[in-house]
Amino acid sequence: MTESSDVRTDRHPLTADGSVELAVLERSGFDESRHIGAGVVVDASGTVIDSVGDISASIYPRSTMKPFQALAIRRAGARFSDAELVMTTASHAGTPSHQALAEHMLASFDHVEADLGCPPDMPYDRATARTMTEPRRLAMNCSGKHAGMLAACRVNGWDAATYLDIDHPMQRAVRATVEDATGEVVDVVGVDGCGAPVFPLTFTGMARGIAGVVQRGDADTAALTDAILANPWAIDGVGRANTVTIERLGLVAKLGAEGVMVMAAPGGAAVVVKVLDGALRAGTLAALTLLERNGVVSADGVADVLGTTGEKVLGGGVPVGSIRPGAGLR
Repeated sequence: MTESSDVRTDRHPLTADGSVELAVLERSGFDESRHIGAGVVVDASGTVIDSVGDISASIYPRSTMKPFQALAIRRAGARFSDAELVMTTASHAGTPSHQALAEHMLASFDHVEADLGCPPDMPYDRATARTMTEPRRLAMNCSGKHAGMLAACRVNGWDAATYLDIDHPMQRAVRATVEDATGEVVDVVGVDGCGAPVFPLTFTGMARGIAGVVQRGDADTAALTDAILANPWAIDGVGRANTVTIERLGLVAKLGAEGVMVMAAPGGAAVVVKVLDGALRAGTLAALTLLERNGVVSADGVADVLGTTGEKVLGGGVPVGSIRPGAGLR
């Protein structure tokens, strides 16, 4: 672990007082909704180069913690194809291709769908959901991560029935990976929506950790970063925000529940954003705006991604408004 991981962080959550306006939704020329939050940008070395709001606050990273979980799985000896490696860090749309890939990951290590510890769910992908009569564990957006954890159990002879317990070797490996990457001590443990442990981290710690992943400093971080860039469909879904961001801007992009978003330029900067009210629709906008104002991506590239993936403000089925960066980002 890094030396800084020996320093305990005094945890405090992000508050309204510690937030700035990140996004405004306008309808028919009148501002209808506002989203507040905070964000930080670090350079390749992990040095803070820009911030808005209280970045000393801690947030649950939710699914943006998955790159660290994916590294722990790989370092525990579970090896997959590139697309399957991406699935271990995915919040996937649950399309037939995603479900088939997760099922193959399970079968490769003599597991079945019932072994997954994540709850059954309907997929994000609406077309796929219409073809299903009931929720499935494979369709749950975290099924790839859970299949990876089960594979690590098989490789190491660990108990598969208890792999989500915080004291299980798999979760101890995740915890050590998070602490090493972020330089922070894990002193609070929560339960994520999929049932896996999740740890509050500061904005700066999380950003430094993600920046470190995309520097390709070792074989495992290089393999994960390169796999994501080569298989963007697997981490999210065709036409969805993270996938489009990766395809068009060459960034590693990862959403998390409750309005968390991380993006990183391989060899360059990383951004972490938390929208305080949990709105996902403001995360991509805020993260890309922060990267743009620091010269990491172009204004045209940002406009292209947001024009393709941004929430449409409709009235009677036709566009009547838009969502724009808030005053805190200008």
